[in-house]
Amino acid sequence: MTPDEQFLREAIAEARAAEQAGEVPVGAVLVLNNEIIARGRNRVILDSDPTAHAEIVALREAGRILGNYRLENCDLYTTLEPCAMCAGAILHARIRRLIYAAADPKAGACGSALDVMNHPRLNHRMEVAVGLLAEECGEMLTSFFRTRRLKNKENAASAIGIEALMTTVKKSAAPKKSAAKTTAKKTAAKPPHKWSAKVTTDSTHPDEGLFNEDAQTIAKKLASKKVSPKGPASGMQMLNFYINRAGKNLPKARQAELEKAKDILSQIIADAKPKAPAKKAGRKTPAKKTAN
Repeated sequence: MTPDEQFLREAIAEARAAEQAGEVPVGAVLVLNNEIIARGRNRVILDSDPTAHAEIVALREAGRILGNYRLENCDLYTTLEPCAMCAGAILHARIRRLIYAAADPKAGACGSALDVMNHPRLNHRMEVAVGLLAEECGEMLTSFFRTRRLKNKENAASAIGIEALMTTVKKSAAPKKSAAKTTAKKTAAKPPHKWSAKVTTDSTHPDEGLFNEDAQTIAKKLASKKVSPKGPASGMQMLNFYINRAGKNLPKARQAELEKAKDILSQIIADAKPKAPAKKAGRKTPAKKTAN
């Protein structure tokens, strides 16, 4: 194992520790004279610090140890291509060599997304080596984000289930309003809308809840003068309209009761029709006698 691979594996160990803490798995080590003098891992969540990337953490520790922000003759090993913030700090610290494993096409500042490192207008140059153990470090990051997406989906599904359960519990626990209060509130809010408003018959509006009664009651009330002042045929129109409008939403038992009501009402209508008077027997005309 080469020294570069050895130190990069130490950075990978820091990345694994970051992953165990729930952070994005990125790790770094700072080497001076072939000895690790500082270590860093992502700590942005743990420290509530947006600058606490692995490289920055390692640079800060090395600065405290050496008593200088200039870290000349030091080499930095990191598992992921540094972002613009980290690249700027690395340049400012005058790092001698940068060795990173996986490229970061979305935020890498060493040529992948940006080209901060060794920019021609900057006055510091350093050696940059890339690609060592790239596949291993790239898979570690890919696996981490895949697992986190699955957990986020599970948490979202769980939250929806809990919310639905709480809503059900609240509805069950809430005191039920009396039918009289509910009806009064609806009446006050807007004018009552009669389901039969579009029916062009001579019927007046039947009592609320009539069609939930038994067949005999429905038929008798629809045939009454109060509901159908011009005859039970108007009540039949009203009943047919209700059945057609409610349609498949009616339970089978209720459909059967309404059909029974139709039969009873049909019989009432038939009985109410005036019967045709019986034809009187005609007088027989006496036959004329013919002359012999």
